[in-house]
Amino acid sequence: MAIRALNSVVAANYNKLSTDPILAGDIVAFNTNDVTQNPSVVRRAVRNTQLMRAAVLGVSADDALGTNPYGETPTMINNDPAGSNFVNGSAFQSYTAGFYVGVKRAISEFKDESVDVITNLTAGIPTYASRGVSVYTTPSSQFITDRFTLLTISSATADGGAAWTPTPGDLVTWGGTNSAAVTTTPTNPQAATASTYNAGLLVKWAPNTGSTATEWGQPIGRVDYYDSGAGLLYWTLF
Repeated sequence: MAIRALNSVVAANYNKLSTDPILAGDIVAFNTNDVTQNPSVVRRAVRNTQLMRAAVLGVSADDALGTNPYGETPTMINNDPAGSNFVNGSAFQSYTAGFYVGVKRAISEFKDESVDVITNLTAGIPTYASRGVSVYTTPSSQFITDRFTLLTISSATADGGAAWTPTPGDLVTWGGTNSAAVTTTPTNPQAATASTYNAGLLVKWAPNTGSTATEWGQPIGRVDYYDSGAGLLYWTLF
């Protein structure tokens, strides 16, 4: 899927496991199952293991599908400054001036593989992962993304609250359940449920309405604008 950075300062690089697909726009955190590297590898964030904002690094800037175990399809966000109408096959497409999202061709560069011959003589190791991901980490960065779903959190591990129509000022957090499986066909917004397909996705944050004081998670950002026609969310990282 896709992200478009409107403004950001820092994009730090991190490694990932080839079995953990990451798409641009995913919220990512350290993978606590693999702490052998420095820094630790990253994966899609989920609230059932990363409940606090401090555990989340930021927003993935890259597609790094690795072995792509779920057949995910990358997308990209383009700018159409004039608006356009055209026929794509038998489907009529109509875009107003602004940004729109479409499928992106992804070749083998998006796979993780080992490299045995290295040019960095100070690396000190004979083999290393050839490709990780860049992560936007700067607070107040502004993005456009299709990596969100119209759900509201309902517990620390589920997103079963009321259906969400994004409004400027809404607080967002990351998906609740450690479900790596995702839909194979890109959809806008993403076709998640309360407990599936929501790893790394933005959802609406809501306070705990139960009898305990434990929060269900913490906000990671704020909605700036929602383009329902294009299926894109404009938001600011906290």
